[in-house]
Amino acid sequence: MSLSITKILSSFLVLFSLFLDLILALLGGGGDEPSVPPTTDIPASPPSITEPSDGKFVFTTYGWGHGVGMSQDGAIQMAKDGKNYEEILLNYYTGTTVRTDSSTPATVKYGGKNIPLVEYLCRTTEQEIGPSSPTEALKAQIVAVYTFAKWYDFDVEASRHAYDSTFNYVGTNLHKACLSVLGMENDSSKPTARYVDYNGSAAFTCYFDSCAGKTTAAASTWGGNYPYLCGGNPSPETVEIATAEFTAEEMKDLILAYNSDAVLEADPAQWLKIISHDEAYSSSVGYVEKMKIGDKEIRGNAFRGSVMDYKIRSHCFSMEYIPA
Repeated sequence: MSLSITKILSSFLVLFSLFLDLILALLGGGGDEPSVPPTTDIPASPPSITEPSDGKFVFTTYGWGHGVGMSQDGAIQMAKDGKNYEEILLNYYTGTTVRTDSSTPATVKYGGKNIPLVEYLCRTTEQEIGPSSPTEALKAQIVAVYTFAKWYDFDVEASRHAYDSTFNYVGTNLHKACLSVLGMENDSSKPTARYVDYNGSAAFTCYFDSCAGKTTAAASTWGGNYPYLCGGNPSPETVEIATAEFTAEEMKDLILAYNSDAVLEADPAQWLKIISHDEAYSSSVGYVEKMKIGDKEIRGNAFRGSVMDYKIRSHCFSMEYIPA
């Protein structure tokens, strides 16, 4: 009798165990697979993260540099066309006058170091426009560099422009052009520099490599009020046209490195949009004034520098997205 009861109890326990397994299976527990945590505990991808296709962005740029002020290639071409340095400067800095500075200093502080004026101007000009440029283009660049330093009260940070500390300028055509602009017979003479004046003060004589047909305005490029940098000044050099390509993945990385909160749609063709440009090159292409990245607006020059890290030559550009 006790043996039968034991068998009955054993059978009952087996059935009860099977019943529990069935209940657990119905409730999603038990078994060999680990249970899945609630979906609220799974971190969701932010809206800015998309999975781009294998397409690419193609930028076509016109000119080289920010496009504000004097085009160095334009100055060279104007000099070849017979223009003198004053004519070159007045073409690019609207409404200014070239004057003589009666209080020309003997040195300029550059990068925290005092440098003799002739040395400073020659070594900066060599690096900026090249020593073999036509004489009148060299003079225009020298005056622009001097005026730029004067605008900064002759205390210029090294990051403001290029400078070649090893260039042996003595006796070169550049050296002779510099002495001429400074009204000096030799390096020992007292300098009286020429500079670009606007309403009684030194102008902000910024310059750049090559134009896209016409210069662009400082206001739309950086902001600020510079009446003599209002853009639209013609520049005679042949426009440099270049292309640069970026995959959708590369473009996404550049955008998110600039703004990790950027909202990008699933279609990469919607990521970038030009809102306005100044028609410097043509009715359909100019220096970009405003554009959109995702849901944010940005200046074209800021896009070139802050987003693209100067991987495109100019903010005068057209662009297209080509799907894979």
